[in-house]
Amino acid sequence: LMNMALVMGSMQITNRLDLEDLKTKQIIIGVYLAAQVIVLGISFIIQYRIRSKKDTTVLKYLDEPKAFSGEQAKVITTTNMDYDLEQNNQARKQVLIGLALMVFLYFKFGVIRPLVVQSILPVKNALQSKWAQVHLFGKPAEGELRRPWKADNPFAALSGAAQEPRSEVAEKAAIKRAEKAEGKASKSDSKKDL
Repeated sequence: LMNMALVMGSMQITNRLDLEDLKTKQIIIGVYLAAQVIVLGISFIIQYRIRSKKDTTVLKYLDEPKAFSGEQAKVITTTNMDYDLEQNNQARKQVLIGLALMVFLYFKFGVIRPLVVQSILPVKNALQSKWAQVHLFGKPAEGELRRPWKADNPFAALSGAAQEPRSEVAEKAAIKRAEKAEGKASKSDSKKDL
């Protein structure tokens, strides 16, 4: 709901601006670029803090396959540091992809309205990300911030189908079942090879 309010509010601001005025365009572009620099700066600060903690605690989790793919869940074994760095890197890639898309839309089609929204949402999302909460604001990785971090599904909350995170006991049981299934699959594959 907060994202919707920000989008609607920024659209109201955009409607009041003279988007044909060159100075207004320059200000919007400058604010947009500053926001992207801030988001990338936050990402690099988080990366530095992750590396400085050197948290090599082993993390095992199930990598759930995409819906309707027919694949089995895989057990991923990594460390907290590697997992956090991967999540931070994925977020940074999304920012860079969004930046490239906005640059393309602006230079190819002259679209300026989305730059106002994209000046606000990425900064908000970067500060509210779970890895920022843990590494930037020092919150403990417990409860909702427990690894592995699940991507928030905005539609689940609207439909009332919000998934409760698994308890640690349920997560460990699911990992053991998946490891057994992987072990059986690898044994049957090795028998076929003989």
